[in-house]
Amino acid sequence: MAGRAEIAPNLEFDGDRDRLREVAARLYGQGMPRRDIAVALLDQLVPNGHHRPRAERLKQARGKLRDWERDPKFRDLLWSIALIQTDMQTPQIVQGLVAKAKRGRVDAAKLALELTGRYTAKGENQPTQVAVVFNGIQRSESTAGILDADVVVGELESGDEG
Repeated sequence: MAGRAEIAPNLEFDGDRDRLREVAARLYGQGMPRRDIAVALLDQLVPNGHHRPRAERLKQARGKLRDWERDPKFRDLLWSIALIQTDMQTPQIVQGLVAKAKRGRVDAAKLALELTGRYTAKGENQPTQVAVVFNGIQRSESTAGILDADVVVGELESGDEG
């Protein structure tokens, strides 16, 4: 993981709450805990009340972050940022997978080959369905007699005795 993100203390958001929420979500996405985000964004989270003690303002900032954490829209924002970060790490993930496969990990080798389309797991093979249609071909007499007998037996079992 990269080092901790640093936020300039004089970062201006011009009252744009959405931009502030996005910055906070990015910091959460980098693994920064709530208390560190509250310190980094204190003046933006609590723009008023500079006359109050710092501890009181930090408590209010942590409370605001806690409220955002409960908001489904904020969690959706966190999720979208996490997906982008994961997508950006895909080449390194695949390189690590290949390295494990080269060292003899069979599961890594299977997954790497699956990703390239060169391996299919046994349970995923779907049987091919072949429909053979015989239109206009005469049945042999021996087969025709067997099929006719099956029809008669089927009619007797259905209750057509009469």
